[in-house]
Amino acid sequence: MTSSNWVVTSVSAARPSLVLALVSALFLTSCGLFADVWQWNQKLTVEVLVDGKVVSGSAVSHIWWQEANAFDVYPSGYKGEATVVDLGQRGKLFALIGEETTYIAQYTLDDKLGYSRGDYEGLLPAIMRFRGAKDVPRDRYPVLVTFTDTSNPKTIRKVDPHNLSATFGPGISLVRVVLEITDEKTAFGKVEPILPWLSWPRERFLAAGGGITPLKIPGESIGRTNFVRKGS
Repeated sequence: MTSSNWVVTSVSAARPSLVLALVSALFLTSCGLFADVWQWNQKLTVEVLVDGKVVSGSAVSHIWWQEANAFDVYPSGYKGEATVVDLGQRGKLFALIGEETTYIAQYTLDDKLGYSRGDYEGLLPAIMRFRGAKDVPRDRYPVLVTFTDTSNPKTIRKVDPHNLSATFGPGISLVRVVLEITDEKTAFGKVEPILPWLSWPRERFLAAGGGITPLKIPGESIGRTNFVRKGS
């Protein structure tokens, strides 16, 4: 075999391996295995004025964002539990978690940190480095709910953050919602003892709603993971 034929044969033999390597690299990139990840813990505190006295509740959620994948999508996730405020004889107020949990820091801290909300690769790392607290804008409050009977998911009621008295009676109002980026760890155990149906088997839970979720409130799609989410 001449040297030129040997070179051509070697290149031809290498092509499948090269193609496989390129395909593998593209696949890994699209899966985000080489992507930067920005993550932080955020504490949400809800303060309520009840008959002249401020009562509050707080919960810490873990948030993560990943830089854009091959489809120009920024994957994200969260885990934690709803914030619960004990209003005594008035009942309990829950500030739910959900997809908006991953965005609340951007809407709360963008001006303070000097980045636009659309600048993900500037704002998200800045949030991860930041430590401190700021009031959440009123138009970005989490969904608020209560139950007339916490043992029955069908008794869920949506609460107007601007008019708590309509649900809980006179002398009660929402003072503020505060977001803090913190080193505190996520913790579970406040919500599940209050809402026993969170641990019901799926069949029993759906049966309580006549075959569909019993958690029905106007304008919202609510599930059990809006109260407790242990995996992101």
